[in-house]
Amino acid sequence: MKIIVIGGSAAGMAAAAKSKRVGRGVDVTVFEKSRFVSYAPCGLPYYFEGLVKKIDELVYYTVDYFIEKRGIDVRTEHEVTDIDESGKEVVAIDKKGKEVRMNYDKLIITTGGKAFKPSIEGIGLERIHSLRTLEDGESLFKDVKKAEVIGIVGAGYIGIEMAEAFIKMGKKVKMFEMMDHVMPSFDKEATKIIENELLLHGVELHLNERVKSFEGKDAIKKIVTEKGSYAIDVALLSIGVKPNVDLAKKIGLEIGETGGIKTNEFMQTSNEDIYAAGDNVETKNIVTKKPAYMPLAPAANKMGRIAGENVVEGNKKVFPGVAGTSITKFFDLQIGKTGLSLNEAIKNGFYAVATDIQHGTRSHYYPDNKKINVRLVADKKSHKLLGGEITGWEGILGRINTLAAAITNGMTAEQVAMLDMGYAPPFAPVWDAVIVAANVIQKKLS
Repeated sequence: MKIIVIGGSAAGMAAAAKSKRVGRGVDVTVFEKSRFVSYAPCGLPYYFEGLVKKIDELVYYTVDYFIEKRGIDVRTEHEVTDIDESGKEVVAIDKKGKEVRMNYDKLIITTGGKAFKPSIEGIGLERIHSLRTLEDGESLFKDVKKAEVIGIVGAGYIGIEMAEAFIKMGKKVKMFEMMDHVMPSFDKEATKIIENELLLHGVELHLNERVKSFEGKDAIKKIVTEKGSYAIDVALLSIGVKPNVDLAKKIGLEIGETGGIKTNEFMQTSNEDIYAAGDNVETKNIVTKKPAYMPLAPAANKMGRIAGENVVEGNKKVFPGVAGTSITKFFDLQIGKTGLSLNEAIKNGFYAVATDIQHGTRSHYYPDNKKINVRLVADKKSHKLLGGEITGWEGILGRINTLAAAITNGMTAEQVAMLDMGYAPPFAPVWDAVIVAANVIQKKLS
């Protein structure tokens, strides 16, 4: 069997490696248009702030590793430009402009996502960047080194993480967000602490300000909003990701309502010989049971493994969907979310309520006890937990993962309140913050 994978990032290399591992005599080729495969763009902020010394360190496994140790034919700097479905042939252009044609039995499309760029005046000026690939990181880093003031458009995960990195590089940061709070996927009630921390570290924060245009002769000099004009040296766009479905559309694959490639639970597209995985795919939200687009690395890796196994073994493994669990930080403030915010829950038809509590992360008498803020969202009819948002200075990951497991398994607030969570004074109080929040929200549910 001949398998071709288009795209060599998280989902692509997971698919290629899994296909090679489970298939005896399977021939696997990966086409990737960049220089890198199996890399971690999520690590780019730490390259900027100096924790990662070389950008190559963000590569998990090198091309040579996949060729020599896994027996996978990896072709970097090869951009796939066309797919002949009837002839089962892929057409690619290498870095010298030479056309390469190769036949396949099964095809896996893992072209990922691409940064959203608004159609506004001045978007084509130099020194306006997005951040999706390692090459994007290299380009941005060159400009930022020579800059004094950085404008960040969008106050989501990338914007928050890069604001910290730029500050640690000694840069002035101006952040613009069209919503009335940072982290738009969160409820506003949970974000005040994040905004305070941004201001504390010197970020010039502009909320409720939609960017109208960029100004400059050749390179950007100003960001113009509905409320004013602001001088900057470099702009970073962090206003969202959209699925890269150009090839899929070209060959007529079915596209889902969220804009990603539509697949079944086996990661199979509308063409039975073509699978898709990663940030170019529409998936299912396990809370709403509706189609969703959530470009997150853990989900992309899992989708890739399932696609890679199913193309060889037949459709046996199922991808169940995602809860949208995510975590980040701004300096020492940890920020986590899973499931739905209250606004998202209401929009999706739930009779939802929310509660907010503040609690200690350790026993009250133990040194360095810190405060943690927990917001829970639950459905008043079923009492099932729908979402959680947690901020604080320690202990976020374990608690947000606990909520993710509870939501995935459809647990009620009453069941979460009875979870046998770990206790020892250095790690948690007898009544953990998650348990306390679950007990408090029961009062609203009843």
